[in-house]
Amino acid sequence: MPSGKQVLLHYLEKYSLNFQDNEDLSDVSENLRVALLLHGSTSNEMWYHVDNIEWGNEINEEDKIIKQGLKVKDKDIMLSELFKYMTWDDEKIPKNVSDRFSSLDIKEYKSAIHIIWLLLKSIEHSTWLSSVENNGKMDFEELQKYLVSYKKKINSFRKDPNDFLGIE
Repeated sequence: MPSGKQVLLHYLEKYSLNFQDNEDLSDVSENLRVALLLHGSTSNEMWYHVDNIEWGNEINEEDKIIKQGLKVKDKDIMLSELFKYMTWDDEKIPKNVSDRFSSLDIKEYKSAIHIIWLLLKSIEHSTWLSSVENNGKMDFEELQKYLVSYKKKINSFRKDPNDFLGIE
């Protein structure tokens, strides 16, 4: 039997790497709701939480779908955009966050919220990225090349960030 996390990751990968037809969005949303329940919990409030989200489209001014992802049900509000605006003022750490995580400095806070935003963006299907995402097929030889190359780059960055970034 798969874990709730496995079910959720399965569907997030499946839906974020391939365009979902409009007539399938209701079923896609239901699959994700079930996966979120299996992964999160089936507490009373969780049923309401999952019922308030859906997998849907973001439409541009020309009425073209530019991305699909998790959004507030029946609203044009993608969760990634909601999070972006919730954390827009990243020049200070919100009081409730600093009260709970007193050792967190502003640089670490900015890094954390940016990475969370990237994770939210990663589970969206963007029409402009579909050509490079190759319907989710991974070239593992190329992945190994990336890993080797970028591990070297990370080490160079850590040794001298300013020189690596070309900052004087």
